Amino acid sequence: MRKIFKLVIWLFASLLLQGSIYFYLDRVLLAPASSFQVGNAPGENNTVTSGRAYYSPNRHYMAVVKTDRVEIYAMPDQKLVRTVDLKDKKVSYFKWLEDRDLALIGLQKNIPGYTYATLTQLLPREEGQEVSTTISKLPLGSKITGVAYSTATNVIYIQVNTVRNIYRIYRTDANHNLARLRLNTDRIGRIATMLDRDCLIYDDLTNDTVNIREENGRWRVISPPGAKYRLVDVDRENNIYIARLNKQELGESIYRGRLQVGFTYEKNLQAPMDIREIKLNDIVG
Repeated sequence: MRKIFKLVIWLFASLLLQGSIYFYLDRVLLAPASSFQVGNAPGENNTVTSGRAYYSPNRHYMAVVKTDRVEIYAMPDQKLVRTVDLKDKKVSYFKWLEDRDLALIGLQKNIPGYTYATLTQLLPREEGQEVSTTISKLPLGSKITGVAYSTATNVIYIQVNTVRNIYRIYRTDANHNLARLRLNTDRIGRIATMLDRDCLIYDDLTNDTVNIREENGRWRVISPPGAKYRLVDVDRENNIYIARLNKQELGESIYRGRLQVGFTYEKNLQAPMDIREIKLNDIVG
């Protein structure tokens, strides 16, 4: 009887030890990282959180943003292939491009009286030349919150939140010329651009419209009249998706359109949603 009792105790202790090991491996050492949802504040909650992981679209790489560094791992083996020392900078924005293994990272550095914001094209491995654009002498506390990048034209639109949700838009081109754009509003939600056309599509939160700014500097409203709309995104065929808001300022239906053609009703959402939760992938599959 005593031998049986000892055997039971030994088996229980063994199971407890194995369970503790499995829990550590599953929840701590090999914990699955959450996927990154691409978007632009305030149209989407894209706050960069320390310790959070961001997967590239093809799942070849995973980036983990920490307070003092960015670690990039090759998947699926989770092999560390690069560490980026942030030094005295903070990450405010992170996005993997959809069509290549390249990330856009927004950094901010505060100095007495000003903030310098830098957008860097980050390669997953330390090879080749990386391009950075720095916007200097911004109001203290400013940060990059959104980016619209056309890989065909090499034009990048950079959204900067300065103070009290007042936004600026900057544009840089293939020659690295940086310029601030003058728009009809400084309350800007999501931004997007066309695959092969130099233009900025953006939310005008003051008037609840979706607008376009052409390469010549002119802007106009493109959303239908008579309702409130928000930009969802632009797909690779240059179809523009917008959401119509209800009285509670929630997205309730989706419209698809093209420039010079207009918008048509696409479908209703299963239930009204916060615009920040509406993703293009959820709409087009």
